[in-house]
Amino acid sequence: MKKKVVVIGSGLAGSLICNELVKYADVTLLEAGEKDTFRYPEVDFVKKKLAEVTTFCIGGGGTTNLWHNGLIPINSKDILSEEFNEVMKDADGYMDRAASVLFFKNKEYSNEYKKAVSGIRSVCEQIGVFNDGVDCLIYPKKYKKLGVDPQVKGFYSVSDIEFVAEENRIRTVNFSTNSNRISIDPDIVIISAGALGSPHFVRKAMSAVGQDSDQPGTGFIDHPMGFVGKVKVKKEISDEFKKLCLFDKGDYVFRTAVRLTSDCGKYTCGAFFRPALTMDNDLSIYKFKSSLGASNGMERYKNALSLKMFHPDIIAEVFSHFFGFNLPSRTYNILFIGEQKRGNNRIYYDGKRLKVDWSVTEEELSIYNALLKKLCGMLADISDELNIKTDLTEEWLWSAAHHSGTISLGSSPENLVDFDLKLHSCDNVFVCDGSVIQEHSYANTGLAIGQLAIRLADKISKMTSI
Repeated sequence: MKKKVVVIGSGLAGSLICNELVKYADVTLLEAGEKDTFRYPEVDFVKKKLAEVTTFCIGGGGTTNLWHNGLIPINSKDILSEEFNEVMKDADGYMDRAASVLFFKNKEYSNEYKKAVSGIRSVCEQIGVFNDGVDCLIYPKKYKKLGVDPQVKGFYSVSDIEFVAEENRIRTVNFSTNSNRISIDPDIVIISAGALGSPHFVRKAMSAVGQDSDQPGTGFIDHPMGFVGKVKVKKEISDEFKKLCLFDKGDYVFRTAVRLTSDCGKYTCGAFFRPALTMDNDLSIYKFKSSLGASNGMERYKNALSLKMFHPDIIAEVFSHFFGFNLPSRTYNILFIGEQKRGNNRIYYDGKRLKVDWSVTEEELSIYNALLKKLCGMLADISDELNIKTDLTEEWLWSAAHHSGTISLGSSPENLVDFDLKLHSCDNVFVCDGSVIQEHSYANTGLAIGQLAIRLADKISKMTSI
């Protein structure tokens, strides 16, 4: 008899898990949003807004409705946690499968990625820069939001999910949809509601087995992101340098990430070069640029009507981002992606409203500014002009929408999930999404989430004891 699996959340992880497990199991999907559209939940920000635009949503496909589908691995050299490093090394075997279902078609992702990074290194060696190393973010040209296999029993507009436990197992999942109250008796429950949503359900599952905890939701990390300056490169290296901005490979394009490692070795941040036409360092234009790139639907149309659309740097960004073409220029924006470590940032629910308690610490700002000074040194010999801000304040940084870290991982029961992403407190409950990512340096988390999702589905398909 097929196992009965309930998956909560239809985002990147939930959709992939459903599509993998439906080959072997009776899969039921529970999604808070509607099937064919998405909406933004109400959020209260305790300290700092995540961004000028909404960075997550609910609905069919989850935040793949908003994602630009950039693919980059999390470098094992950047993971300090031995146990999470082991998890990701185990997940490396699923990288190509994950990239394939995330629309990297016709080629093996891992090989293309290695070739791209090797080519970037050769360019950097020719112009003698970036001794901390380089990396590569690959964007398939054709992608869409994820869909769920029609064999999956999908329930949408779901509310009031409750768990009934017997000993250390969830025996029944009760929920409401379309004014109906429904009960399912699953063999396995997989929570994939995202770093902002999963802690709520983990807390409920733990409470059902008599283990209340405030730990779910603590440790929230993101990538503080911002445009931090400009560089005008020397004419003699301009042809080579522009390859580091955007390189077209036919089915996909890639952007170069410059690695920036802190003196203590604890933090690895990244910098990307984006086309520009001026050397102005204008925060309002930078914020508009980020809003334009991240917005969707009516918000994007509103942005398009702004007079800021006629700023030369916005015109250059539009050509690069929307048309894949860089206007001729030796001037580049510098987009900084800062790493955070798990700490006291957290998310929690007050009634039914989500609270996000997120900020950038003074220690982090100090590290970021030191790394930007380091970047200035790297660029000094190859540039005609530099205008980089090396005294960043929180105002210059906002969320890159790589929400992570809200579910702790480790073999000790003081952590929430183990090596297999199973809750220590519940024998048949697993968690898989950005919440279980403990460290991510500067990397977009999408590929890692895909790897973890397919890895978990593979493990569950082979289980006989549950």
